Amino acid sequence: MKYLVILIVALSLAVVLGYYVSDDAGFVVIGYAGKVFRTSFTFFVFLLAVVIFAVYFSWRFLYQILTLRTRWVGWSGNYRRKRSQRALGEGLLALAEGDFSRAERLLRRGAGDDTATAVRYLGAAEAAQAQNAVERRDNYLYLAQDALPAAEIAVGIKKAEMQFASDQYEQARVTLDYLSDRHSCNEQILTLQESLYVQTKDFEALLGLLPALRRHTNYTPAHIGSLESETAIALLSKPRSSVDDVHEIWRRLPKACRRHAKCIALYARRLAVLGHHEDAEVLLRKHIGHDWHPELIYQYGEVRAEKALQQMQRAEAWLVTRTEDPNLLLTVAKLCINAEQLDKARRYLDRLITLAPSPMAYWLLAEVFKQTDDLEAANQCHCEGLRLATGDAGGVLEVSG
Repeated sequence: MKYLVILIVALSLAVVLGYYVSDDAGFVVIGYAGKVFRTSFTFFVFLLAVVIFAVYFSWRFLYQILTLRTRWVGWSGNYRRKRSQRALGEGLLALAEGDFSRAERLLRRGAGDDTATAVRYLGAAEAAQAQNAVERRDNYLYLAQDALPAAEIAVGIKKAEMQFASDQYEQARVTLDYLSDRHSCNEQILTLQESLYVQTKDFEALLGLLPALRRHTNYTPAHIGSLESETAIALLSKPRSSVDDVHEIWRRLPKACRRHAKCIALYARRLAVLGHHEDAEVLLRKHIGHDWHPELIYQYGEVRAEKALQQMQRAEAWLVTRTEDPNLLLTVAKLCINAEQLDKARRYLDRLITLAPSPMAYWLLAEVFKQTDDLEAANQCHCEGLRLATGDAGGVLEVSG
């Protein structure tokens, strides 16, 4: 198009020039080295035009020759980029379709800028992951990181997700610990750590993560509260070798957990198991006064304070306003047995069985009868308790004793 315009302009100029010189064409004289050249003005203009065009096209041809290598490199680079872009698009489509072998083949080849290369290798890693090709997956992740160091977070998160999905929990933990040290406020990293700790039941690590989860994630208060309770219950349910360990865990728990009835009951149980019954009794009595809860009442009956009679009397005082509370009746009966007040224990257990019969009530009543040497009555209580425990609504089972 450009050359056509030039040609038309040149012809137009020639026509105009021919019009003006048609009456008197004139001539041109050129002298050089003692020689004289004479020609018509029209021919001179034509010759000059030919020379200009010849020089121009000679230069264009020479330029094309000299820049051939550069233009070849540019063309081949454009071709490779277009091919890489096509392969990237087709590879991502194959990945979405579940054709993982083809997706991996397409995504691992081609050229492009650093970002596109990193994306391709991440896609190839995902395809390899779907084929359980762990070594190839890790190699692609390494290549993605090498292609674009600035994508450390994205590559690291993808690596941890794949390791977690492959049950490589130790490797995932190493990856997440590294990322957390460098990017402690990243929400996705925190979420992955939470999932990993829950999956591996590493509740002590989860306890240390809870403050960050509360500050930097979009978890609802209800979810955080549930996670805190689950963590506290798991840690307090685990046997401890020393009371200092129990106190340390309790100190580290969130305040909401230290007010939770189940957590308080478990804390008291751990204290009692380690022989600190007095501390457990004071703890439970204090919280029962503020929060009447079956877990606390039950655990109070499991505590064996040195002053058993005084502990029993405190529990009996609660019966004044809660005479029909089955949990309290069971607890008071236990404390009566511990204080060797067997007649009282029997009366409370008889009332409990009338109100809400249970295998535990019958078992305790059988113990009372055993201590008073009434083996027949004890045997009968065992039968009734067994019947309740097995759901047998028929006749009384006979047990020889």
